[in-house]
Amino acid sequence: MTKTVYYLSPSSFCFGVKRSIDQLDDIISRYPGEKIFCVHSLVHNPKVTSLFKKQWIFFVENIDDIHYEKAIVVFSAHGTNREIITKARKNFTAVYNLECPFVTKIYSEIDGFIQQGITTFFYLGKKDHQEGKNILWYIASQWGTSYAFQDKESIPQIEKNTAFAVISQTTLNFDYVQEIFKEIKKRYANATLPTTSDVCKATYERQEVVLQNLDMFDTFIVIGGKESNNTKELYTIGVKNDKKSFYWESLEDILENWEEELFINDRIAITWWASTPIEDIKEVFDYYKNHGYEPEILEIHNVKIK
Repeated sequence: MTKTVYYLSPSSFCFGVKRSIDQLDDIISRYPGEKIFCVHSLVHNPKVTSLFKKQWIFFVENIDDIHYEKAIVVFSAHGTNREIITKARKNFTAVYNLECPFVTKIYSEIDGFIQQGITTFFYLGKKDHQEGKNILWYIASQWGTSYAFQDKESIPQIEKNTAFAVISQTTLNFDYVQEIFKEIKKRYANATLPTTSDVCKATYERQEVVLQNLDMFDTFIVIGGKESNNTKELYTIGVKNDKKSFYWESLEDILENWEEELFINDRIAITWWASTPIEDIKEVFDYYKNHGYEPEILEIHNVKIK
């Protein structure tokens, strides 16, 4: 039997990640010699963070950690409470918000709901994730009330006649989010759901190409940062579908921990999350090619999110 290593397409940088990285590169070129601070990791990939640190970008978790009035401050792709951005613009030389447009969409939704008089929100997502923390914080800063939860069993119980809006983290499983939303609407007639999905297209596509091609492989390898919720969701798909599944950050990580298990099966699929650099992809793929695996591409079909 031919040994095959499948490249799941699409993989690697999505639009939002590439946009944020390109913007930070541009800021670095515009401010040579200036101190540039990034609030939180720009994207959840340690290699990307390391590369920017080598260019003298300082990473902090809070603007209160920046004790330099002439600082150039950038906010990460994960989004930031608008109140914090306003405060930063008052205190520092220049401020740039590099958040992903899909995250921006959620803040716009919140503002729109509040203008309609809806101030109660159900947030389907992880409240400790950077994206979730900032969104919940923003709702509170607008005198709104939020309920964060992660599964059907934890759907909040509130008064049936309460008008509220439902939003979700951009990096969750698309089909699972739709299932939860349907259950919420069944329980609460006054629930207002997003007109378009809050799950970003890149997240959906990377999940869907795995689900559509499950019959093609036996071992499933996901390469991405350990802080990345997207990467964890991809790995979970493999586990739930009884694939021999691995989750690493790089080839070095693989060889240190699991090398003896890498060749158990002859049909192997590899995917990389949207913040994984292309060189990390090539390194792992070449490793399998050098061990006798024939490369093939598996692509997504019937895209639901436009």
